[in-house]
Amino acid sequence: MKGNTIKLKTQNIFAYILVVLSFLALSVPIWLKVDYLPVRLWDEARNAVNAIEMLESGDLIVRTFNNEPETYNLKPPLLTWMQIASLSAVGINELAIRLPSVLASIGSLVLVFAFVYSETKKPAFGILAIGILATSSGFYGEHVGRFGDHDALLVFFCCLLLFAYWQYLKSQKPKWLYITGLAVCLGILTKSISILLFGPALLLYLIFSKNFLPLFKNKHFYLSSLLAIIPVFIYYFIREKMQPGFLSLVWNDELFPRYLNTSKNLSFSEESFWYYFKLWPTHFAMWVYLLPIIIPAYFLSKKKGVYHFLLLSSALFLIIISKGTKNFWYDAPIFPLLALLVTFSVYDTSRFVVKNQFVQIAMIWGILYFPYKASYQDTLNTQETYYNWETYGISYYLKHPELRKNLNSNTKILLDDNYGFEPHLFYVKKLEKEEGFALNRKWINQVNVGDTLLITHLSTYDALKKNFKTETLDSLNDYTKRVVLH
Repeated sequence: MKGNTIKLKTQNIFAYILVVLSFLALSVPIWLKVDYLPVRLWDEARNAVNAIEMLESGDLIVRTFNNEPETYNLKPPLLTWMQIASLSAVGINELAIRLPSVLASIGSLVLVFAFVYSETKKPAFGILAIGILATSSGFYGEHVGRFGDHDALLVFFCCLLLFAYWQYLKSQKPKWLYITGLAVCLGILTKSISILLFGPALLLYLIFSKNFLPLFKNKHFYLSSLLAIIPVFIYYFIREKMQPGFLSLVWNDELFPRYLNTSKNLSFSEESFWYYFKLWPTHFAMWVYLLPIIIPAYFLSKKKGVYHFLLLSSALFLIIISKGTKNFWYDAPIFPLLALLVTFSVYDTSRFVVKNQFVQIAMIWGILYFPYKASYQDTLNTQETYYNWETYGISYYLKHPELRKNLNSNTKILLDDNYGFEPHLFYVKKLEKEEGFALNRKWINQVNVGDTLLITHLSTYDALKKNFKTETLDSLNDYTKRVVLH
């Protein structure tokens, strides 16, 4: 009997070692070569400038851009605060801007694992959920898991909200109400009301599960609600005092006018209701083909409540975002839910056949092999696309240690008047902070003989050649070069 107990404990230790090693391997697409690409348009580049300016000014309330109060990026500053801490810890670079998102994405993987384990007590299936999420480009791809936008942090708080809410409904323990309130609070301080898009589903499930009246009789519900509301109210109150008119901007450009595409300052392309569904074959990769097994798995499952909760949350969130303005990364919070649904479906359709945990891990790695290989290769081969070299050329130039040495305050940046976006401003700020001089922008109608210009658009180079003799002093490639005018 004692020998069997020791053998069982040994097997469990080996199983958990396999789980940890699997987690480390599956997290690779989140962080591999994460600092290779320069900061990206639009939000990441804007966030990076907000962070470095907030670090310099010490004003932790009002975001600024070009040292003026921010009127475009109106989201609360939780991500900026985290990026400031990261800049202070690892220096002024891409890793610092993206590290909060990477850590948040890893946190989302942990929460997905915890959700599955709490329902199945099978760590192998927790690994499957992690693998599905980590290999979905809608989770780790552009604007989300590997980049310094708000969405990776938002996804984490959405996962925390749903996990804590579900645990409360199961256990009725007050601590989960407080964690739910904390998740809502931090989610709002990350990306405004985005996390509240799950509210209708949570309310309907509360009624469906007959928990509505007990919750509203619970004093902890009101205390946790205050926990969620008061810090948000304090932030917006202080921000409006420090930046008069801020709340009006938030209403117009962050809330319902933006959702309905009636904002006075922002305009979004009109897309069909099915926009996000069409993205799934890319965003959810091979896993989209496993979604149909949810139907038989539901009837085989002994725990239909978790299916009701996840399906309702997924469906209503998807309907809400599909009715409003659209961007290809707005569906990011749905992928943890889809990963959970597929995982529970595989579990409920295989648990009668595969019971040994080592066989389960082997089976799951067999399922994960091709999706993992594809996502690993995707991140391993991270490189600039040919059509972006003009957009990001100056960023690469300013990152280049040898080329950067040739710059001084007499060098001006000249961009195309129509397509001259400025994702390189973070690197200009970095240069100013580290080298002590500013690299200012100049317009085509302001250039004169003797000017030294850093250019990155072929159209700009062609326009200069019509009126000046241009001498190339050095170059990064055919697009990006430093020239002097004669």
